[in-house]
Amino acid sequence: MDDNITSSLAGGVVASNKKYIIIILAALALANIIPNFGSQQLKLNQYLRADDNKEVQQSNRRRDEEASPIAIGDGKRRAFPSWAVVTQCSLYHTDCPNHLEFQDYPFPLPPATQSQQDDEGMAALANKTNEWIEEFKQRSDTDLGSHLIGYEYPAKVDDAIRQQCITSTQTLSVEDQLDKILSHLVPLKDTHNMIAFSMTDETYAKDMLHEVYEMNNDIVGFKGAFFFVAMDSYTANMACEFGYPVVAMPENDDLKKQVQSTKVFVSKLLVERGQSFLFYEMDVWFVRSPLRMLQQHMHEYDFLCSTHQWNPGELNIGFYAALANEGTVNYFEDSLIIIEENPLAHDQKIMHVVADDNTATLEDRTLEDHNNCGWCGHENVSFPAIKATNPIRVGLLDPHVVVSSLYPVPTEGTVALHTLADMPLKGPFGKEMVAKELGVWYGWGKATSKAGYYHREGSYRRYLFLENAGTRGGQSFVQSKGYHDERAFRRQIAVLATLAKVTNRILVLPQVLSDYHAQPLWIYLDLESLEKLGIVYRETNFASNKKSWYSHTTPFASVTQMAIVESSNEVQLLTGNQTTASADRIPVSSFTTGDPLSAFFAVAISHPQVKDSEALFVNLDHFQGGHIGSVGVQKLHDKLAWCAWGIGHGKKYNDKSATHLGSTNHCYGSGNAV
Repeated sequence: MDDNITSSLAGGVVASNKKYIIIILAALALANIIPNFGSQQLKLNQYLRADDNKEVQQSNRRRDEEASPIAIGDGKRRAFPSWAVVTQCSLYHTDCPNHLEFQDYPFPLPPATQSQQDDEGMAALANKTNEWIEEFKQRSDTDLGSHLIGYEYPAKVDDAIRQQCITSTQTLSVEDQLDKILSHLVPLKDTHNMIAFSMTDETYAKDMLHEVYEMNNDIVGFKGAFFFVAMDSYTANMACEFGYPVVAMPENDDLKKQVQSTKVFVSKLLVERGQSFLFYEMDVWFVRSPLRMLQQHMHEYDFLCSTHQWNPGELNIGFYAALANEGTVNYFEDSLIIIEENPLAHDQKIMHVVADDNTATLEDRTLEDHNNCGWCGHENVSFPAIKATNPIRVGLLDPHVVVSSLYPVPTEGTVALHTLADMPLKGPFGKEMVAKELGVWYGWGKATSKAGYYHREGSYRRYLFLENAGTRGGQSFVQSKGYHDERAFRRQIAVLATLAKVTNRILVLPQVLSDYHAQPLWIYLDLESLEKLGIVYRETNFASNKKSWYSHTTPFASVTQMAIVESSNEVQLLTGNQTTASADRIPVSSFTTGDPLSAFFAVAISHPQVKDSEALFVNLDHFQGGHIGSVGVQKLHDKLAWCAWGIGHGKKYNDKSATHLGSTNHCYGSGNAV
């Protein structure tokens, strides 16, 4: 390592007091982390403002260009380092790399660009590395360290308030709980005096209770006017613990029946009390507030509901709003009676039919009884036509406004995405992952924590990425090394997961490049097995989502790239932050161990600059074909569970692109160890 490197880079002219080509390349790759992000965004904002002042525009462009410490070519365009592809290109954007300019020398650097380091400095670093290896070897195979990079949850309320809340949920009727909650909520006066609610059970609450509550306050806009309906004691107790307003339903062994009737029942109770409201399910993620839309449309309608992406005429009751009046009281009452009398009826279909009967009454159309309605549920359901005495005005939202689909496609007019499963009450995991990959997961902790989902500060920002050469931050099944090799791929993931654990880093899931598509790892790896090992992970598109970035223009405060380079038989590292960059090369021949994986781990754990880097990108090509070492990787490997592979013609998921992977295409909880 040479600390006496001083370089001046301007207008494409490079001046250096030494011949360290590798250092210059590292500086080009890493200084300011990702060049030109700010200027690209600024130019977009200028366009949106339609600023006609050309002098101001030119001044802003000059300011952006001069603010960068490095200029390449004409001084207006700068190339990205190879690792930056994961910050610029999501899993869905297969054309993205075509629109970016990457540096001529991706990491690891080829032999032609490498120069000799100072022998004395290299020897000192090699000796230090052997000390790190010895320290690492002292660990047993099971002593991989504890993963302490988790979460800092919102503050809990004091015990007296929590207990008072729990007592209310356990002793009061639903009606009395609701009255108590309503006495504390503040309806939105400029939005038809509405409040909002959602309902959840343990399966959703564990991952989404904080998420939905903070999203409601920050984006949806019903701060101080929102409550949860808890379907079980776990959820009610969790809400009480954090001071979230909650109404608890009596627990019922038949969850489907309870869910179907609860939203209609609570809706009926609200409008009976003169309370207008918005209801949205826990798997509806908002990208902007619906308040303006509600203010506009609820002058025209008594009941406003989302539709399906594939059918603009069919209600989707994951999102609906209702004004409190006699008509809506009758509407929810009529729907509830039919649902309760027909256990196999589908609540959504019944609400649709009753709404349609209301519309037919308003339009003076002939009403017909619903005899043997096969569309209304899981068996034929029969009930008389609803002859509404106070018919309601029903409004259906455009399917691109609240996008409800297995494969939701957001547009510039989208307010929220509702990720669906192929059947009601399917587990939340797949819905969460689709929402995260699409970038609509809110990411709790934005204003309440230093260690939330996206918003993280200081030592909580520690990430691990796979960066095998030329694979968009993933693992390829079609390169000659590892071609259609399931075992090699499982070894790579086991090494990566172990490295995350021993370095106390969040593992960002690599993408999989199959025969035809780029795909997320979670369709193959059972992430429940990863969780049981105590490894914290993030979705594939995490780094391309600016909510995860260090700042609006900078994804990471510092980055290290690390690889074993076979051509020169050395460990190679490039490390940089916003102002400096440096490089190290450690000959493999100097290691005191015959296990290069142990040496690789030791350097990743103990090298000062690697240890302190916010993001670590590792190239594991060297380990793809060989054994996975004796550093505990084998034991972790044996505990990972996998689902059916998509390698080769005719295999499961092989023909599915990322855009056609829905919430049911995951492996969570159903994989097998191999």
